[in-house]
Amino acid sequence: MAAWRRLAPGGGIGGGSTGVTGDRVTGDVATMVVVNIGQLVTGNPRLPAPGLVEDAVLAASGDRLIYAGPAAGLDVATGPETVEVDAHRAAVIPGFVDAHTHVVWLGERSEEYALRAAGASYEEIAEKGGGIRSTVAATAAGTLDELIAATRERARRMLRLGTTTVEVKSGYGQSLGAELRQLRAARALGEEADLPDVVTTYLPLHGLPDGDRAAYLEGVLGEGLPAAASLAGFVDCFCETGAWGVDECERLLVAARAHGLRAKVHADQRSHSGGSALAARVGAISADHLDHATDEDLRALAVAGVTGVLLPGASMVLGGPPPPGRRLLDAGATIALATDCNPGTCWCESMPLMVSLGVATAGLTPAEALLAATAGGAAALGLTDRGRLLPGLRCDALVLETPKWLDVGYHLGADPVSQVIVAGRLVRP
Repeated sequence: MAAWRRLAPGGGIGGGSTGVTGDRVTGDVATMVVVNIGQLVTGNPRLPAPGLVEDAVLAASGDRLIYAGPAAGLDVATGPETVEVDAHRAAVIPGFVDAHTHVVWLGERSEEYALRAAGASYEEIAEKGGGIRSTVAATAAGTLDELIAATRERARRMLRLGTTTVEVKSGYGQSLGAELRQLRAARALGEEADLPDVVTTYLPLHGLPDGDRAAYLEGVLGEGLPAAASLAGFVDCFCETGAWGVDECERLLVAARAHGLRAKVHADQRSHSGGSALAARVGAISADHLDHATDEDLRALAVAGVTGVLLPGASMVLGGPPPPGRRLLDAGATIALATDCNPGTCWCESMPLMVSLGVATAGLTPAEALLAATAGGAAALGLTDRGRLLPGLRCDALVLETPKWLDVGYHLGADPVSQVIVAGRLVRP
């Protein structure tokens, strides 16, 4: 178990120069130093995968890393408020970036779990009023405070399991007011000090509306996009047979550009619906699911610079094809792993479990899976300041319970995290 204390000012590990070197940013006083690290995963591609340093130290000034490397090379100044965290020879890895969740919801759908186990399909459940429609009915009726309270507990579990940044989608409102309420709840939680950093996505084309779908889409284009632009950084759509078609989704994604919203696509999850090709064509930042994507689709994503977000928990629950991890890598694409935390097809807050499933079901090596859950997640959200432990980036780090970073995925279903550091602050002691 890691421990922390305040360092005495000056001396010992202090340096006084300024500038940037290969493993350090010099000239800043360290506000936190993590010492006695057995294995440090930096994500630095110049080092042995996954950017491994033995006998290491991290140092941060404010929310930024100023050193990440061997203990023997540490040369930073300390002050009276510098906090020392002793890792006790445990491994330290970057904080997880969960790039695809639907974590703001009310109601529950446990009976669907039993129905699927008895042989009912996703589509059959939806036709009987279950699925997304069921969650919309409960969530749209909720107040902002109710949404915040329900989501806070899920976000706390995410943090305890090492998620330091989480993407949160709307999509369970359908009316404009209810969709915006979901986004406001997510943003409010992102302002709380001891929860993950939150990135928001407007998902207006998710379940089908009760009324005229053409009129609903026109309302999204005319009113929804400008209203959501101040609350979200991305727009998403469920491009799928039985949901929203390619032409409808393309209209949304193209119109969103004028409001500064970058595109994401739920692509080829349940069928080869054309979502992956759409994501490549519009230059989306990510295409998510991809279970039914072809090799040609994956090559197009790679050429267009679209990150492929794999959701192995949902793939496993729904019994579809395994996520195309190895095929994505062979195509040259960047990969992310995410939980898809939602009430119907993957109620799971655990990124360590997604690392395990990325190896077991998606054909990834442990190093590839860990980087997909950290640096890959950051890429899927357009975040260049996190996902790796390198000088100049945010100090989002996890001190593990174990000396081996491999245990994150190897110890199936475990909580491998001892301490969580978000933006240079210890938030889970």
